[in-house]
Amino acid sequence: MDTPESNKIVEKYSEDSGKRQLTGFWFLVMRLIAVAMAVFHLYAAITGAVNTQNAIHLLFALPLIFLGYSCRAKDNQRLPWFDVIPVVLAVAVSGYYIMQFDRIIYGLGYLMPTTYDLVFGLLAILLLLEACRRAIGLAFPILVLIALSYAYFGNHLPGVWGHGGFGWADLVATFYMSPTGIYGSLMRTSSTVIVVFIMFGALLVTTGGGDTFMRLSNSVTGGMAGGPAKAATLCSALFGSISGSTAANVATTGVFTIPLMKKSGYSPRFAAATEASASTGGQILPPIMGAAAFVMADVISVSYLEIIGAALIPALLFYLAIWMSVHFEAKRLGLNPIPKDQRPTLREGLFNIETLLLPIIVLITMLVLRYTPTTAAVAAYFTALLIYLFSWRSPGSFMDRLKSIPAALEAGAMTAAMIAVIIGSVAIIASVISLTGLGLKVSSVILVVSGGDVLVTLLLAMVVAIILGMGLPTVAAYMLAASVVAAAFIEAGLPSLSAHLFILYFAILSGVTPPVALAAYIGGAIAGSHWFKTALTATKISLGGFLIPFMFIYHPPLLGNGTPLEIALAVASGVVGIVALAASTIGFFLRPCSWLERGLLLAAALMLINGMVITDVVGIALIAGLFAWQYRLNRTTDSGASLPSKEPTP
Repeated sequence: MDTPESNKIVEKYSEDSGKRQLTGFWFLVMRLIAVAMAVFHLYAAITGAVNTQNAIHLLFALPLIFLGYSCRAKDNQRLPWFDVIPVVLAVAVSGYYIMQFDRIIYGLGYLMPTTYDLVFGLLAILLLLEACRRAIGLAFPILVLIALSYAYFGNHLPGVWGHGGFGWADLVATFYMSPTGIYGSLMRTSSTVIVVFIMFGALLVTTGGGDTFMRLSNSVTGGMAGGPAKAATLCSALFGSISGSTAANVATTGVFTIPLMKKSGYSPRFAAATEASASTGGQILPPIMGAAAFVMADVISVSYLEIIGAALIPALLFYLAIWMSVHFEAKRLGLNPIPKDQRPTLREGLFNIETLLLPIIVLITMLVLRYTPTTAAVAAYFTALLIYLFSWRSPGSFMDRLKSIPAALEAGAMTAAMIAVIIGSVAIIASVISLTGLGLKVSSVILVVSGGDVLVTLLLAMVVAIILGMGLPTVAAYMLAASVVAAAFIEAGLPSLSAHLFILYFAILSGVTPPVALAAYIGGAIAGSHWFKTALTATKISLGGFLIPFMFIYHPPLLGNGTPLEIALAVASGVVGIVALAASTIGFFLRPCSWLERGLLLAAALMLINGMVITDVVGIALIAGLFAWQYRLNRTTDSGASLPSKEPTP
């Protein structure tokens, strides 16, 4: 069960680590700004984006971060006087940009910056760094500072890593005023698409979506072996897709799922690792996929619908890997299902499910009909809002439900504000990488080291993506990794979409990969298990996620590229390979596996990666042979146990 010490660790390492609990006047100010931000973006999504929407987005977001997150831990119950200063400056830097918008953009003012431009630009950079430090910790601002230092001093570096050099005024103008800077295309994605989806997810969660997910998951899986772990897998998948945050997913669902898993017989370490792994995968599960899918759509200029279509099969395979791992662990330990009187019935699990189901159906239907993601999200949002307010099965009275809407708007705005400052900071790093050619240099080194071999290129890119993503939220991890290694994939001749999905997978899996493993740390804190051992177990459970990107690179039908027969065969071989991999890592198939059997299962799983007929046949034959062998051993054991004892007849 979670302890006060565990709660402190969760609070310290979650992405809301410095969040204030304001009361009184400043609480009302913060809620007013948050609700105004939410209402503005919903209105703009309905009527059409305005020219200065990116700057207005940050005009709301920066003050919200400085109001909502403390500068120091001891200030999390109040707003000290000096914290009013960054709030005022945050309004000033975006307000100035809005007032000068026509001159900057249409008059090409960013090519001839004034002194005021440079002053406000420098302030904008400093405020973004401080906002990121408060919201997500020190690691990412340090990366931004390293990027800035490289842009300014990189001309002194020898060899391939050097560049021509840039003046400070040129850099500030580029970051603050250019179409590729803080208020540029990346912020456009945040201000027009991401914010509406975040609002939609916050509404679902605030109006009881988390309870519904948990109740439904337990009713569906409670009667199975290892039911609580399977419920955690299902619940974290559903919740993680809409939450936009791996750390928040672990902290929110883990306090319910981890104690249940421990009570049913799983070790604290395995329970925490299961929750961490399942929460991590929510960021790759359609239809929402956190926020990274929207950024990816903008970066590679493909439709959001195409991205979620390509991501669906790999995401389902990822969750199959976790599901089979917890299943084999339950069988290995001999765990029983949840007693019938302790789990909700299916009818109870489906109670009020329309609040979740109908909005998601509306969302997917409109995307399939080729409406823009923003329009689809707005339609889904108001569908969820109307059902929640007017359904007789919604909790509380109509007035109680109406009073809860500002809290939902505030929750969505706070999350959107955090993503906005992350994206603003990512834009700085992306600009540096573009200006200095750093991405091409890293990609060239990868290609030289790999000698053009695709597998070695993928392995090197995997390592780089995991390292760059450690400790960072999904959007920042993906953008940073993509900026550095994507060019290597393109040079190697890989399709852009599959290359970026590959990068996204490993940027996200850094959440369970030592030595940082933020998701595993939070899960371990709740469970009372050692974080490093939890991270190693989570890596083992998520091992399918480490192989799936290689599978869809070598076998494109897994991304939906091919005939129905090709896709069906790819899915079938993928399923068999994932099951074999889970059995190998856990050490149980139909019965406990010897080390030889585990090695053969692992070899069979690896043979099913590239989709070649010969390797598929050999891999499936190995698995079928082991299945028959263990089935025969089980039959022999059962028969021996049932034989009558041969005692002498009297």
